[in-house]
Parts: sequence; C-alpha cells; structure tokens
Amino acid sequence: MTEDSPYFNQDSETGKITQKYPDEAFIQAVKEQSLASTSEVGEVVGCSSDNAYRRLKSLEDAGKVESKKAGQSLVWYLPNG
Repeated sequence: MTEDSPYFNQDSETGKITQKYPDEAFIQAVKEQSLASTSEVGEVVGCSSDNAYRRLKSLEDAGKVESKKAGQSLVWYLPNG
C-alpha cells in the first residue's frame, strides 16, 4: 500500500511506516537559505514543488516556518530568523 507512496516509506522487513520527507528536512532546507522558494526547498529535500508547498504550508500552520509573497512566488523563512 505505501510502497509506492510519495509521502511514506515502509520497511519491507518490519512493516514500519515512516515519513519519506520528515519535517526536519524541510525546516533545515529553509534554514540553509535566507529566503527559500518552494521549488528550492523541494530540490534540497528531493520532492516535487507541490509536495514541498503542502508540507511547508502545514509547517507554517504549526508556526515552524513563515512565508511572504515575493512577486508571484512565496518565499519561506524561519520565525525570528
């Protein structure tokens, strides 16, 4: 079921399911840039821009990252950073 999931990995021996791209990977990708675009974060993490956007919005809702408009794009940064 999750073997082909873009969001989860499943260990074939134990059956344990883990996030393919943990929250910390997105936070670290944002931290490495002063202002990171969604596509830049996706490249660093290794996922699509759509997946990066959904995860970053979720992290923003949780107060772990913030965003602002830069032209037609969103850029992401860490709060108080």
